[in-house]
Amino acid sequence: MDKGLRSERALKLALAQMYMQGVSTRKVAAITEQRCGFDVSSTQVSEAAKLLDEDIQAWRERPLGRYRYVYLDALYEKVRCDGPVVDNAVLIAIGINEDGKRDILGCGRICES
Repeated sequence: MDKGLRSERALKLALAQMYMQGVSTRKVAAITEQRCGFDVSSTQVSEAAKLLDEDIQAWRERPLGRYRYVYLDALYEKVRCDGPVVDNAVLIAIGINEDGKRDILGCGRICES
């Protein structure tokens, strides 16, 4: 894979992660300018977020009937949860399709205060 393409993908993932964590579009634009050295307007961030919203919605609403088996798994990681760092379960939903291949259906964590 071309280095430029990997860098662009990494930047998009970083922007998506900031957006998913509720960072404002203006702050995302400022961080991008500070860290990457080029301007991204808050409007451009908003437009990218709209596309991301569409992709996420399509992923959430995809049919799950093609999975023969669905199971949940968990692993414990140290995470910051409302202040202190604690051991916390990261839950993973995995589906096995008709070809026997595994797909990650979703993941999340439960913060216990």
